[in-house]
Amino acid sequence: MDISALWRRVRRRGLNRERAAVEITAAFRYGSALDEDELLRTRGEKVYDEMLTDAQVQAALTVKKFGVLDAEWQIVAGGEDEADIRAAELVRFALGRLRGSVTRILLNALDALAHGYSVQEINYALCEQEPWRGRLVWQSIKSKPPRLFRLETDPYRNLKALVLRVPGGEEEPLPAEKFVIYAYNSSYESLYGRSDLRAAYKHWWAKQLLLKFWLLSLEKFGSPTVKGVVPRHVPDAEREELLRVLDRIQQETAVVLPEDVQIELLEGRSPIGAAYLQAVQFHNKEIARAILGQTLATDEGTRTGSLALGQVHYRVLQLYFRALRRDLAEQVMEEQLFRRLVELNFADAKTPRFVWQERELPA
Repeated sequence: MDISALWRRVRRRGLNRERAAVEITAAFRYGSALDEDELLRTRGEKVYDEMLTDAQVQAALTVKKFGVLDAEWQIVAGGEDEADIRAAELVRFALGRLRGSVTRILLNALDALAHGYSVQEINYALCEQEPWRGRLVWQSIKSKPPRLFRLETDPYRNLKALVLRVPGGEEEPLPAEKFVIYAYNSSYESLYGRSDLRAAYKHWWAKQLLLKFWLLSLEKFGSPTVKGVVPRHVPDAEREELLRVLDRIQQETAVVLPEDVQIELLEGRSPIGAAYLQAVQFHNKEIARAILGQTLATDEGTRTGSLALGQVHYRVLQLYFRALRRDLAEQVMEEQLFRRLVELNFADAKTPRFVWQERELPA
């Protein structure tokens, strides 16, 4: 950001000190959001793909995805007029004949938990069945890798188009209305969202280093050192022969030694790798906390009172699930799928609602 140009613009407009401070602060905030988007496009996707190979990361994300989808839903008309009711009936019919399922659409949208945003392409077709013959319905909704697209926005960060990165370096602009974009946990109107893996990254990175050093430790200290005690007067030749025998003791099932020779195994007071195991478990818990907001969903709980603690963690997890369900219903199903389909087929009908049937939380 050009600080001098920003300051000249503030002075040229004749703003007072208070108003100038507001505009400068806003400009810095807007610039930081752009920097985050650039970071995601250049390096973030590769890091997120690598993090998804970690068992703890994958388990936490799977729990979050399937937990969100573990609820019934229904389509409710947006109003009481006949056109509103017919619009809701068309949406139910279109979902019923759609290749795939609503669960698959929502599951693909939840890829944004890891990548920050998800992209799905809408394909339409003319219906040939009564009573909707001649109406436009969905043929399929296909998930696309987010890394293939660049999101083009106007100066106010409204989405204008998706730019497809064609092999060879060329780019092809595509209409935004053809796609369903779900930005998860976005801030400052960022269309790229904010992945849960950003908060988990430092713990994942530390865990990878710990695992490498743990394996090296096991390779070096996993097998205890064998100590042989012999009388002082034993000749050097016999000592060397005993050393060769001790070198092979891990592969041999039996060994014969003189009565005056003693063998000991030198082991540490604590188990090999205990410190590494404790550190890895700590970082696993922090990864789960970053993604799920709690730890007991992916950890057995070793403290007393784990039943009461588990109930608290379960309520926290359900709060996450409910918020995500509402966001998916409003941003994905109603705003981008239902509204567009209704506008293509009806003149003034209200958009149907996607309503989750929530269960009561335990007291």
